[in-house]
Amino acid sequence: MTLSASGGTTDINRVKQSAEFQELVDRLWERWRGRKVTRDVRGRPNRRSFANFLANVILAAYRAGVPDPYKDIDWEAIIDPDLSPSENYGLLEQQLGLRFEERPPIPGETDEDVLRSQIESTELQIRDLDFEIRYGEDRYGNKLTPEQIENARKEKEELERQLEELRRELEELERQKPPAPPPTERRRGAPRRRARPAEERAPAPAPAPTPPPAPTPEEEEVERARLWELFALALTAAGLDPTQYEDEFESIYNSVRGRPYLDKFRAVMRHASDLIKENRPEVYVPTEAIARQVEEAVRRELESLAERLGELARPPAPPRPEEYLTAAQAELASVPPEESIQMIPVDAVDLTPEECGGHNYIWAPDANALGLMRGYGVSTWVIRKFFTCPERWWGEANGSTDLEFTVETMREINEVPRFFADWLMKLARAIDDRYEEEGRLRGITRLSEFRKRHRGPITKVGR
Repeated sequence: MTLSASGGTTDINRVKQSAEFQELVDRLWERWRGRKVTRDVRGRPNRRSFANFLANVILAAYRAGVPDPYKDIDWEAIIDPDLSPSENYGLLEQQLGLRFEERPPIPGETDEDVLRSQIESTELQIRDLDFEIRYGEDRYGNKLTPEQIENARKEKEELERQLEELRRELEELERQKPPAPPPTERRRGAPRRRARPAEERAPAPAPAPTPPPAPTPEEEEVERARLWELFALALTAAGLDPTQYEDEFESIYNSVRGRPYLDKFRAVMRHASDLIKENRPEVYVPTEAIARQVEEAVRRELESLAERLGELARPPAPPRPEEYLTAAQAELASVPPEESIQMIPVDAVDLTPEECGGHNYIWAPDANALGLMRGYGVSTWVIRKFFTCPERWWGEANGSTDLEFTVETMREINEVPRFFADWLMKLARAIDDRYEEEGRLRGITRLSEFRKRHRGPITKVGR
């Protein structure tokens, strides 16, 4: 049941957790990002602070007796994006008669909280811009002009400078924290206080987690060697020569040197995935030939690595193709399919509410999931189906079937690797389930229903 259907709420956390609120935040943030209303007390765009402002506004509307603030009030017309949140509070009090109990510019946050929130928001903007620059389109699949790509590149450079400044400010703030006072000791001979019953004592604070120790130089070199092996293995399996990208590997590795191994692994394998997406040759190579190519190329790489590590006396064992599968599955595990979907306004994908049965949004893969789909060679028409609404699936090649049916067809014709098809199936199921919960799959045949009637391969069925 939505908040609107339940007659509202006085709990701001329930407001923030509702799908209607998330859709409102996403839509207004995309439209107004960088305008005055989206800026925090430090004058920088901050998604979390903007969401807190909207949550206070929606909560005040519920308390004022508005049955459904999302439908009864046109917030885009009421909120002035060129005024600060504090100024908008006053404007909303005058126009709608809303009352805000405290009216802070942003709900109470420490300077450290504000900085961490700003860093998180800036990193998210940089990732979005990097995707636009790399693929020449936004995260909704809309093509960008050369001028837009150049503007995105300039904006990314400016945001990277701001990010470095924010990180320096946070480090300085953390250095200025007063040290924890040492525990006081009871003086010798002082009277001992009577112990209170357990139920009267305040619980002891949990000890602060200790950071993992930094790796020694020897451990650092071993980790670098292991990551280079996985990096080279992934590129070789995609038909690329890893020696041409050794400088890029060193640059990525040096940027995360000294951090935990898992962070290094994710950074290196993410860069390998980006290189494969950009440079993978569009040539079909039989599976047996790939296995032989991987084995030979990796053997050469391991011999070179052994020479640098002074281990020529012990020739490395020939690698197994399963090692590439392990690396690829680790990359997929870093993008959980059930958590990699997002709500997108229909106008962002060139649709209208009328075309989507009156609904003004769709569920679609986020930027990370879309990057994996492109990298593993998912065809354009399949990606297009993921970015449209179920009310229009009747005109797709598979007729009135769900996304799981589409992925199952791809699996049967070996259009993508089996392990990636498993990941893509979970992504499709997550989106299909959202639509089914909302009652938008009427007339659409789910794969599970189709399997009850037909047990053989889908591709053998006359359609």
